[in-house]
Amino acid sequence: MKTKYFICAMMAVGAWMLTACSDDEVDKSISVIVDSQTPQNDLDRWLEKNYVQRYNIELRYRWEDNEISMDYILVPAKYENAIRMARILKYICFDSFDEVTGGPEFVRSSFPKLVQLVGNPGWNSNGSYTLGSSEGGYKINLWYVNHLGEQFYDSNWQAHDVISDRDQLNANYFHTIIHEYAHTFHQRVPYTNEFNQVTGTNYLGGSYTSVFSGPDDPQLFSMGFVTAYAAYTADEDFAETFSTYICSTEEEFQSILDRANSDGRNKISQKLRIVRDYFADNWNLDIDAVRDAVQRREANLAEMDFDDISL
Repeated sequence: MKTKYFICAMMAVGAWMLTACSDDEVDKSISVIVDSQTPQNDLDRWLEKNYVQRYNIELRYRWEDNEISMDYILVPAKYENAIRMARILKYICFDSFDEVTGGPEFVRSSFPKLVQLVGNPGWNSNGSYTLGSSEGGYKINLWYVNHLGEQFYDSNWQAHDVISDRDQLNANYFHTIIHEYAHTFHQRVPYTNEFNQVTGTNYLGGSYTSVFSGPDDPQLFSMGFVTAYAAYTADEDFAETFSTYICSTEEEFQSILDRANSDGRNKISQKLRIVRDYFADNWNLDIDAVRDAVQRREANLAEMDFDDISL
């Protein structure tokens, strides 16, 4: 009964308010929608031209809770480091694929439409850390961006210096970018079961961190893996085989084969053949030509100014 009386009373008050306000003029010059769009800065304008207009790809570097993983303690990417990551991604990945495929259409049609930057890596319970991830072929997360100019673990790096060492850039960024890009392909068109059968049931899952003594443990190569992380699952093996090949010179990849026994060399060679055929048959992509383009750019790193976003 109390509820009924309350509703009736409120209806009476509402009717009185409508009557009292009916004579007031509505000011139509005042919008009830508040525009919260942040004014564009130099990076936004550079991204609009080099990412949105050319590739229909959005790179987000500002902190957005709904786009950031809640499974880790993470920090935003700093503005100057976001510039460097945007330049690196275009230089090492987009430009290489554009060169091989003849223009921006391949990247435009195959690369995820959203790239989210995060400042630090995501530390895992097993002691490893996450540098990137791919979400269903529509989004790539690139972490550890603040390492491009911040002093983290090496006292030789001064704050705000750009890392220009090829091995460091490969280990922290180039390899991760190409690895995550590889996932977007097989998430759309699965690779053949032949790839899974090379290693079979010998994938190690999360225990790979305790099985191998380090990234150069000869055991991992002899088991048919190009990296320790490749032993995690077949999907990671596929992405690692592709990215390791693309980001290695001929001599570097041959060194991997040389450190394996005959069985390991055969397995790595089989997987590489399957990956090469997969991209040729399904995406009309020559991964040898992509590797040549990437390696040529890596050789010119010293000439690059990753802080330049002039239009």
